[in-house]
This record gives sequence, C-alpha cells and structure tokens, in this order.
Amino acid sequence: MVDMITANFAVTEMACRCCGEADMDSEFMRMLQELRNEVGPLRITSGFRCEDHNNKVSKIKNGPHTQAKASDILISGERAMILFEKARQIGFSGIGVSQKGPHHKRFV
Repeated sequence: MVDMITANFAVTEMACRCCGEADMDSEFMRMLQELRNEVGPLRITSGFRCEDHNNKVSKIKNGPHTQAKASDILISGERAMILFEKARQIGFSGIGVSQKGPHHKRFV
C-alpha cells in the first residue's frame, strides 16, 4: 500500500531523491492539493531536499525545498501559465518558472 500525504500526493513523490526524507509542511501540502484539484494531475519532479542534495542541485541554500515548502512541477506551455495563475490565487508565493529548453525539463 502506498503512503499518501494528501489524496493525490504520495510520500514517495515528495521524498528527497538522496535520503528519502519526506516530512512535508502540512499547510504547503494542503495548498498543493488545492492546486491539483483546480488544474488536474501534477507531475512532481522535486519535493523535499535534504541539505546535501539541495547543495548539489541548487544555488539557493536553506531554501523552501529544504524547509519542505516547495515542489517542482513538470509542466510547459499554456498549462504552465494556468498553473502559475491558479497558484497565485491560492496563495503561493515565490513561484519560480523555468520554461526554457526541452519540454521535459520545463517546470513551475
């Protein structure tokens, strides 16, 4: 059986790729679930990051991923802009958008 954090997000998809820790912030996850309810399925490519993993993949030290308050969502094109606007309406802040390069590397 798969352990779920919310109705649509499993512990495994939010876990650090390095150590497997996935103690996500409950308010962040509530908002992420609300966003998913609004826009449909979301493919998470990065959720929680331990300090070691974050230092390997990000220039931002002690950022929201290390605080369990961030996720990268694989999405591009018009759907990315819809996601961005819905996220703002829900109350997310510090929303990063990367829409350059191949579609399989674009995220919000």
